[in-house]
Amino acid sequence: MRPTRAPLALAAVILPGMLSLCSLTAQEEPNPGGKFPGTPAPEWDRVFARKKGWTGADGCYSIDLGDSRTLWLYSDTWIGTVENGKHAGGSRLVNNSIGIHRTGKNGSPPEYGKLDFAWGEPGEDGYPRAWIEPDLPTPDNAPPGKKTGKTWYWLLDGCMIETPRGEKKLLIFLMHMGRKKEGGKGVFNFRMVGGALAVVSNPLEEISRWKIRQAVNPHSRRSGTNDISWATALYLADKDGPGEPGTLYIYGIRDEKGLNKHVVLAKAPASRADDFSTWRFFTGSNWSPKSSDAARITDQAVNEHTVESIVYKGKRRLLLVESQPVFGKHVLVRTAGSPEGPWSELKKVFLVGNLEKGKHKRFTYAGKGHTHLSAPGELLISYVINSHNFWDMVGDASIYRPRFIRVPLEAIFD
Repeated sequence: MRPTRAPLALAAVILPGMLSLCSLTAQEEPNPGGKFPGTPAPEWDRVFARKKGWTGADGCYSIDLGDSRTLWLYSDTWIGTVENGKHAGGSRLVNNSIGIHRTGKNGSPPEYGKLDFAWGEPGEDGYPRAWIEPDLPTPDNAPPGKKTGKTWYWLLDGCMIETPRGEKKLLIFLMHMGRKKEGGKGVFNFRMVGGALAVVSNPLEEISRWKIRQAVNPHSRRSGTNDISWATALYLADKDGPGEPGTLYIYGIRDEKGLNKHVVLAKAPASRADDFSTWRFFTGSNWSPKSSDAARITDQAVNEHTVESIVYKGKRRLLLVESQPVFGKHVLVRTAGSPEGPWSELKKVFLVGNLEKGKHKRFTYAGKGHTHLSAPGELLISYVINSHNFWDMVGDASIYRPRFIRVPLEAIFD
């Protein structure tokens, strides 16, 4: 692990009166017909409808840092300006960014908070860079005989932990990415080449002072036929459960050729979760030190999801939130009474309608829950709209940014 200090370019904005929400286009009619229980949360949408600096991203994991601070983790991010509803000339896509949102809990209006975004300082070419870039060698298990070219990180889930000495650490898990074909075209010319972890040793300080070290995650691997990406969702069990108190449950995705993906599970003592030798993998009936023994716990999975702990009618349950696989239109949830499951069948809670009516086909993905920002009796969920055509995304800045909905808990559990 190499100590690094994050290069930062901050855009601090006081939200009231400075943001305008780009209206939904005809291609993005929310929840047509009101068939599903989720409803739009436009006051949250407004927080991310930006015209300068950070102007859009996908990913959108959230971490409760305490003291009314939320850390947002984004993957590919637009930096620049929006003019006439389009990403203007000079705008740049960087591979990741973060944000700190200061706001109240339990559904307090985010307009009254303060949002700081961070990404990397400009490089030699004068363009902004990603917030964190690989400080590690390209994994040895990258497919043989193919050039990897530039590699980068997309941000997965993260959490705050307390070490055995009582010190706070922030763990941010990373998907190490490369191109399928150097010089290849198309929005899907990428592949996972491995996994990594960023450990912030001083997360209570301002993000410009964060000290970060990177480590290879040896359990995330690419074999070409049985890829596993770990930490696509995390759940930290406390004394109220479910699960073993003080244990970090680490969910992952096994990809068996193409679109056949399912969820697998590991666990580690939360205080030592950055020590990969402490990880144990759920076999379906027991726990093994070998990641290859991990058994599927659900199917119909996607690369990004969250696992939320929430109390409903006096009972603590787990919720898995994801978007519909294979470029679907729905936001979905599952429920379980324990980290291992059994997990319920997927339930549709929201439909993004008319995505196919535009000139270019669009889709929704990156569904995630945000329990600590949810009002009592409901769950706040985000998702992202994207296009199969890159220039469609450039020409319409109202897509490719987080959108939010609220879902009543009774519609999920009853």
